[in-house]
Amino acid sequence: FSFLRSTPGGEEQESHQDYPESVITEASKNKSTRVPASMILALEEGKSLRVYDGCFTARDDTKSRVVHIPVGFCIIFRGDLIHNGMPYDVVNHRIHCYLSFRGLKWEPDVVNSVLPKTYSCQYCGIKYGDSAAMRSHRRFCTRNHEAAKNEETRRRTDNKEGEWTCPVCLKTFTKSGSLRSHTFRGCNKKRKAD
Repeated sequence: FSFLRSTPGGEEQESHQDYPESVITEASKNKSTRVPASMILALEEGKSLRVYDGCFTARDDTKSRVVHIPVGFCIIFRGDLIHNGMPYDVVNHRIHCYLSFRGLKWEPDVVNSVLPKTYSCQYCGIKYGDSAAMRSHRRFCTRNHEAAKNEETRRRTDNKEGEWTCPVCLKTFTKSGSLRSHTFRGCNKKRKAD
């Protein structure tokens, strides 16, 4: 176990797993359901832990929640659960125990750092945290051999002026983009018919 002392004014810890990937793999070698665990015992008021529900390989910020641990209580969680400690306003003491299996060799306090889930461009390798932004980048990436064709297609269909009529409600628009938005949102006659 580790006896931990946090001083006031610190930062929130980086997200991590309590066991390195090699230890988690070794633990589950014979039984796939076997995973080392961790336990935190609160010795003073104000102990809290940010956990990422169901996240064992990549951090997903939408699944983040803060768990408060009352004095004298402990929380036991999977060693591969992504989590991080919270900052404190006052000095805080707690005990962190590592629950593993006989024959499992590892060094306590060696953690596995975890980065948020990212999406990579297969053409240039740039990373985005949002899949929609990545799709948009990929389509026009300078290393994508179809980027010029995609750009030309986009320019060809961009907001041409003229007279554009909705085939459902017969409403007229002066720009093609306005008709496209109207159709995308669903015109009123089509919505009333549904």
